[in-house]
Amino acid sequence: MIPNTPRISVIDYNFDWILRDNYLNPRSSPGFLNLEEVISFCSTLDINGLELMHSYWEKFKPSDIKKLADNVGLPIICYIFETDLIVPPASAQISVERVFSLLDRTLEMGASLAMIIPGYVKEEASLKEQRSWLLENLCFCAEHAGSIDITLVAENIDYPPVQPLMGLSSDCADFARQINSDSFRLIFDSAAPVFVNEDPLEALRTMSGFLAHIHLKNVRPVKSNERVERFLDSTEGNRYTGVPLAEGIVDLQAVLSNLHQIEYKGYLSIEYQGETDPREVLNTDITLVRQWYDHID
Repeated sequence: MIPNTPRISVIDYNFDWILRDNYLNPRSSPGFLNLEEVISFCSTLDINGLELMHSYWEKFKPSDIKKLADNVGLPIICYIFETDLIVPPASAQISVERVFSLLDRTLEMGASLAMIIPGYVKEEASLKEQRSWLLENLCFCAEHAGSIDITLVAENIDYPPVQPLMGLSSDCADFARQINSDSFRLIFDSAAPVFVNEDPLEALRTMSGFLAHIHLKNVRPVKSNERVERFLDSTEGNRYTGVPLAEGIVDLQAVLSNLHQIEYKGYLSIEYQGETDPREVLNTDITLVRQWYDHID
């Protein structure tokens, strides 16, 4: 059975909207936190671990990152990076070696999960051909991950450049099935199915045999004439924006209930992609997840 008290982590991407430097999303308002302050704030939350993005931390030594986390008593459970593996295997050596290096970096920080955003779909080749490229390159990377006791993970992703290959739960499950390695597993992103017109609970069931990690986030439709800076469009052209976990269209209580049924034992990583100060949102979201957990039958 899953533990009565869930292990909860947070992703540093939660703070992108208020980071002073190295932020990823364009915005009209200035940020005011640095990365060290983000880690310090996370130590005040009722959480069990951190998930960090290479895009923020690439100029830091792994030992320094680990020391920052150790000093606040939070393990780094997952390191997230982006590398283009959607290339012909004969031309993929540089990309694959980069993944090897980032997996080694993950190990140095003490994390056991390494999440890959695996590249960009190309217009000049068919999706079938690009799927075969990605499959072969992921196999090489999973083999290296296994050799150092790291699990390479990928999610059902709402990021448009990768979405045609790994947006649908069935595509993700097919990759995991064909790679056929305990060193390659999946992350279920609770809101990503919305962007490919897929039911989140059906997507979870499709991926359930290969799960190593969960991203809990929620979204709502953008109203007509509403102006938001942070949004993402679905494949059907519908626009959504991130919200606190209780305010969106994904039934996260049902997601947690389904995770209970499949006896999921990993972390629940809370991901907020709205425009409100995440420090105001995360405490409430964490408390809510623990309350929802307490009421699972």
